[in-house]
Amino acid sequence: MPQDNPRTDPGRTEHQRGGSARSEQMRGENMAAAEAFTTQIGDMGKRSIDTGLRVQTEMFDALQTIGRDWVTCATAEAELALNLPNRLAGAHSIPEAMTAYQEWLSEWLAMCNEDGRRLVADGQKFMATGIRCLTSVSPGAQH
Repeated sequence: MPQDNPRTDPGRTEHQRGGSARSEQMRGENMAAAEAFTTQIGDMGKRSIDTGLRVQTEMFDALQTIGRDWVTCATAEAELALNLPNRLAGAHSIPEAMTAYQEWLSEWLAMCNEDGRRLVADGQKFMATGIRCLTSVSPGAQH
């Protein structure tokens, strides 16, 4: 029966109408809280993406520098290897050829020594960059 419906009953008390207003107020507060939460989640996601991109960029830059140094070193070693036949061809005696080979071998061993030093230094650089990046994205890190 339509007269029994409290929503359409013109005789509803003021208290009942106020309950509806309170319900609307709570719904509005819930919506505001949901929007604030969504904004916070969005901000956290943006910070995570920014941090991830920074970490990737930093690691890429470190690896690019290391790779460039190794290419330069490999080029110098290739030039040294190509220089040996010219040195030996220019020798006019066996002692001259032995001296040329010993000089070449000495240069090659110095390059190998430098390669070993560079390998250790690059490994330390890579690990330091990795640790710095990982500690900057850990939950307790300061951003």
